[in-house]
Amino acid sequence: MRPIFLPSAALDAINELGQAAPSVERIKRLQELRDEAQASGAHVLLLIWPTLDWALLAIEVPEDVVIQDAVQLVPNVLANPDALEQMHEKARQGRNLTWLKLERRPASIH
Repeated sequence: MRPIFLPSAALDAINELGQAAPSVERIKRLQELRDEAQASGAHVLLLIWPTLDWALLAIEVPEDVVIQDAVQLVPNVLANPDALEQMHEKARQGRNLTWLKLERRPASIH
């Protein structure tokens, strides 16, 4: 099951979702987690599964990689369905922030 990926700024307009939105306390907690992750230099995405489980994904990229928008990283995340399932399970348990560190593979010499 794939989540919907949204920019983390969507948390600031989440009240528009009505009953599907998490509680005000949960939104504030998600905003705090997002702000902490961004302050650490991570790119942050909001993930929402069809089960209405919510999670934040903080992604660290190599220093020489320039990312204009965290949405650019969605294909990298989708390439790892096992990690997505783990994030979903964590979100069900109330652990709403997952860190992912992208690294370049060393070039192989043939």
